[in-house]
Amino acid sequence: MDSRLDKIYKQHGKYVYNVALGMLKNRDDAQDVTQNVFIKLFNSLDSFRGDSDIKTYLYRMAINSSIDYIRRQSTHRDKLEKMEPETSVSMVDSLSFYSLIDKLDDDHKAVLLLSEIGGFKYDEIADILQTKTGTVKSRASRAIVKLREILSKEAIK
Repeated sequence: MDSRLDKIYKQHGKYVYNVALGMLKNRDDAQDVTQNVFIKLFNSLDSFRGDSDIKTYLYRMAINSSIDYIRRQSTHRDKLEKMEPETSVSMVDSLSFYSLIDKLDDDHKAVLLLSEIGGFKYDEIADILQTKTGTVKSRASRAIVKLREILSKEAIK
């Protein structure tokens, strides 16, 4: 493996995987998407102009690859139903978080995953998603409102 690519993978592979996991809710699918992102990066590394930070570039690829992966599936819900239950408490907690996030539409989900898991600032997320910072702020705010509504409804059950 190219030493530059190896360094990038060591620095950002976990975050790319977490973004994919947040979108796909399945470890194997997230690993596939992560692998595909780094294969695409390897094939395009020489042409990467550096106009944006490599981290921004990778997360844009992770989001887009995850969305493409979901679209290729018959339905995302079918994939979730086929998942084997996890036994690890931390995985149960993270899957609960991801199942809550999954109730959001893709735009709101992407913003929350990038901010909460990726640790990106709103202007960085705007670069990744190729939109305006104001749009990102609005999506984040709406996502939080929606999550509060979902949690309120589940608390009543």
